[in-house]
Order: sequence, then structure tokens, then C-alpha cells
Amino acid sequence: MLGHDVPFSYCRTCRENFPCRKIFDCWFERFDIVSFMQEHFTEEELERITAPPEDKRVSLFELIKKAQERKGEE
Repeated sequence: MLGHDVPFSYCRTCRENFPCRKIFDCWFERFDIVSFMQEHFTEEELERITAPPEDKRVSLFELIKKAQERKGEE
């Protein structure tokens, strides 16, 4: 996703201390990433890691709503 080589440690923690959703695609040729992930994460965590990204419009609307709520509190 970044377009250049990055260390495995970055890939494991780049999303709020969760792995990048593309970690399986990027590392499968170097070692058994599936086994590694299964050993270090629960099924629920693996589902969260591999879930498709949230629609950017939804997250944008949520950010706008939170900003409006904060402004209303001032």
C-alpha cells in the first residue's frame, strides 16, 4: 500500500496497533504468514484485520458529526 519496502514490524502495527489488512498479500512469499497470524491473533481479531475498509464517506460524515457535537458543547 505504501509502494516501497517496509519492515514487518510496521505492517504488524500500522492500524491502531493492528496489522495492515494487506499483510497476508505482502508477506506470504517470505514465510508462513497465515500460521504466524493464527498463532498471534484470535479469530475475532483476524476478522477485524481482514475486514474491508470502511467507506470513506461514512468515516467523513462521522468526523463531521463529532466536530459539530464538539462545537455545540463549547
